[in-house]
Amino acid sequence: MSRPLEPKGELSLPAGLTTNTSSSNPEQSPPSDGAPTPPSDNESHEPFANLKMDERHFEDSKKRDERKAQLVMGPPLGAEQPPAGNNNETVIDGQVLAENEEILADLPDDATDLELTHLRLRSLRGLGLERFAKVQRISLRQNLLTSLSFTPTPVASTSEEGHTLSEPTTSTEIAAPTPADEPDEDELDDEDAKKKEDEFPYHEHRKADSAESVWPLRGLKELEEIDLYDNSLKSVKGLEDLPSLTSLDLSFNLLRSISPLDDDSPNSPYAYPSLDHLYLIQNKLSKIEGVRHRTSLTYLEYGGNRIRTIENLPVSSNLRSLFLGKNKITKIEGLEGLTGLRTLSIQSNRLTKIEGLETLTDLDELYLSHNGLTKVEGLEHNTKLTTLDIGHNKIDSAPAEELAHLVNLEEFWANDNLLTTLPVLTSKTHPNLTTIYLEGNPLQKEMGTAYKRRIMLECPQVKQIDATFVRQG
Repeated sequence: MSRPLEPKGELSLPAGLTTNTSSSNPEQSPPSDGAPTPPSDNESHEPFANLKMDERHFEDSKKRDERKAQLVMGPPLGAEQPPAGNNNETVIDGQVLAENEEILADLPDDATDLELTHLRLRSLRGLGLERFAKVQRISLRQNLLTSLSFTPTPVASTSEEGHTLSEPTTSTEIAAPTPADEPDEDELDDEDAKKKEDEFPYHEHRKADSAESVWPLRGLKELEEIDLYDNSLKSVKGLEDLPSLTSLDLSFNLLRSISPLDDDSPNSPYAYPSLDHLYLIQNKLSKIEGVRHRTSLTYLEYGGNRIRTIENLPVSSNLRSLFLGKNKITKIEGLEGLTGLRTLSIQSNRLTKIEGLETLTDLDELYLSHNGLTKVEGLEHNTKLTTLDIGHNKIDSAPAEELAHLVNLEEFWANDNLLTTLPVLTSKTHPNLTTIYLEGNPLQKEMGTAYKRRIMLECPQVKQIDATFVRQG
């Protein structure tokens, strides 16, 4: 089964969110690919560490959150709808403005942390974000935002009888709507994205470039972290001139390109000289872009997209964690410059060979499950590996000579392959090995009830076989 990357230490979730450890099934594979790498003692706490989603488990997590979401957002599309005549869902500009104005009204102008999670915000209008010049962190995750701009509310006038009159609608406001994007190549793979796409207000976005549009996030000079996870954004426009930005989360949106981020020159509005964490999970990105020259990055998430080739990565020893799970990658390549990489995940792709890892001599964790690998190879230079996940492939042998140099190995996951003999991982050659997963291989059936006993005899140092903790001697 797939090996998890589980955050270590206590998690402090914000109000309204709870941990969900009780729902895990010990008989199933732990989550895999994409969880934040736990910081070492001499590293600072990772931004949004308590909010990041495991890129290989995000679908299950979304399902677990469905009930919570319904409490705030109502039933999903296709579910029971309010009876006819109930117009609670009607969006009225003035009403939205009044509601938004109340959200941050009590906060002082020098507030440094703005928590706007799961408030069903459709617009940034009325929040007054511009007045928080000293804000360092903004969380807008799990809202209904389709743009980071808004048009000012028309100025109302009063008639002689005292009635409030709105400005008349101009001909440009009733122009033909902007055509929708072309359908996804794999639209059936992502129902959530399809629902967002179906509901996307293309007719409103023709105004986004107009002179009167307001972009409230632009120019927040002290903003360090912004979380836009799970909205319906199609563009990074509106995130300009943020010189202090260190963490940007755009996961679970509708992005097809982030090409404006390619320009990271000093005078670029997207320079972000201190950006070290970038999360782009589950969008519609067909290639890696926006990071080629960003040598300050230490953590990069590109899982759950449409990527076919590993390319355009920075030549940098600073990048520590790279997650590319659930894409369409066929070859491990383009990693030569990432000499400081510690964690690499390329799960759920189309790989057939382990290769291209020669320069990653400091690699600590490697996750390659759910591919088409046929043998263990290409790891001669990765002697510092402590975790190797090659589960759910087509591997029929694990030769001793291919594993002998992995002397620091602590966890070996080779479940659900075609192995007929036990890998040679003795206490003499691999003294640190504590966990081994081999279930789902032909050898388990062939050994029958003696399966676990045989592993214990061959690997007396192991403390966990599959999902079972064992006692030795």
